[in-house]
Amino acid sequence: MNEMTLGQRIRQRRKDIGLSQSKLSKAAGVSDSSISLWESDTTAPRGENLHKLASVLQCSPTWILFGDEDKAPGEPVAQDEQLQISDEERELLQLYRSLPESEQQAQIQNLRARVSNFNRLFNELLEARKRSNQS
Repeated sequence: MNEMTLGQRIRQRRKDIGLSQSKLSKAAGVSDSSISLWESDTTAPRGENLHKLASVLQCSPTWILFGDEDKAPGEPVAQDEQLQISDEERELLQLYRSLPESEQQAQIQNLRARVSNFNRLFNELLEARKRSNQS
């Protein structure tokens, strides 16, 4: 396990990829004060905010929360590399665009519901892990 706190990991990763707190908050869609509270270990990101933060910081939610070495982020990805999409992502986009607009909206809602369910499950597992670590 990494000896840095959650807040220290967020701060260090933010600096590693060259973001200010303000730029990180905008990119993750959260308030500046949320970033400050997380970096000072006052509160921890949860659910969708945790996943958005991990995406912007180019790391896993597990690494942010626990510092698991096997989930540690690699070198920051250059912006031009971030724009590359896999063949599966390209196919998904093509399929989506071939649907009527009403069906596109239905698929977006379906994906949002699935992500919400995964976030809920992740939070339940996180709480269970915290309880088992406290025992």
